[in-house]
Amino acid sequence: MLQDTSLRLGVPASMPPRPMADRLADASPTPGELCRADRTARMVQALPDDGAVVIVHSPGAVILIREAIRELRGTEVAAQTRVVAAPTIADERRVTAGLSLPVFRDHFVDEQREHARAVMQAWRL
Repeated sequence: MLQDTSLRLGVPASMPPRPMADRLADASPTPGELCRADRTARMVQALPDDGAVVIVHSPGAVILIREAIRELRGTEVAAQTRVVAAPTIADERRVTAGLSLPVFRDHFVDEQREHARAVMQAWRL
């Protein structure tokens, strides 16, 4: 009988979280990274208490944003908020079609889409 486990893309399911001692040796964040983190924190603080949908750029970001919501707003708001990866505009339209909940888009979604377009154009050259 197979166990029902959550799907984690890009990371082995058996991979444990990094201990704090390992993270202390990481490089300090750059001013740009701090600015982006602040923008994400402001978006999380603006989420309504009664539920919303948050669009992120990749499946890996879903876990990070869920953790940020839980840490900054609590488990009640995290339970009411759905975080969805939508790498393309078409994906985002499919996810948000017919929703009555407010939709929030992480700022990095547009940056990542622009980067993907630039990479595709570079490959065409």
